[in-house]
Amino acid sequence: MSLEESKQQRANIKKNISRIKNIVEASLRPGVKTLSVAEYKCRLGILESYFKNVLSTQTDIERLDSEDGGRADLEELYITMKLTIRTQLTEDHNATISESTCVMQASSKLPKLKLPSFSGKYSEYTNFITSFKQIIDREYSLSNIEKFNHLRNCLQGPALETIDAFSVSNENYTKALDRLKVRYDNATLIFLENICSLFELSSVSKSNGAQLRSLIDKASALYGSLLSLGTEGQISQAMLIYLVLQKADEETNRKWK
Repeated sequence: MSLEESKQQRANIKKNISRIKNIVEASLRPGVKTLSVAEYKCRLGILESYFKNVLSTQTDIERLDSEDGGRADLEELYITMKLTIRTQLTEDHNATISESTCVMQASSKLPKLKLPSFSGKYSEYTNFITSFKQIIDREYSLSNIEKFNHLRNCLQGPALETIDAFSVSNENYTKALDRLKVRYDNATLIFLENICSLFELSSVSKSNGAQLRSLIDKASALYGSLLSLGTEGQISQAMLIYLVLQKADEETNRKWK
């Protein structure tokens, strides 16, 4: 992506953050209907997502223009908005309990979400931990011990071995999550694993529209994931390294890893 395109993307995301800012500030004016606790939480979640995306874009911009000074404005806008929303959530603590009850009642009518599983593949960690935290970790009705047992049931193989030494207790639940994060939230290894997956895609044996579409979709998804972790230049370098290592001996591969 060019510098101009990156700056345009930053402007678009910043516009969305400003829209949330206008909505929240408008709700605080006298005579205007205030937002509910659930609405504040939704706005905060969207704000967090936008800020994560815009920081990634800002990093790309700074690679191309080291003198760009947009980061400070973005951080100031984010901090101001987050503090404003958190203040409202704190003041409406009693309402939060009521809203949570309503949300739980509404959610009970929906089919239960299947718990995610994770066996230790680096490229699958982000999706796993995001789903687990949404379904289990943020469930206030569960104790940490119950959450820990759910976590153990979701893990398999090397991932389970990573936290197997922890006894099940309230205190060890957060420690187990931290251990998984240290072990698997590694951008470099996730990047390299996606490179390997790209080269290991199954071949299409004959002309078949469905198989070709599946191949294209998988390759596009992997490439999109790689772009979120590195630049096009880094992707090209990693692909070249992978190809060279395929021709190297086993000892050299072991030392490289």
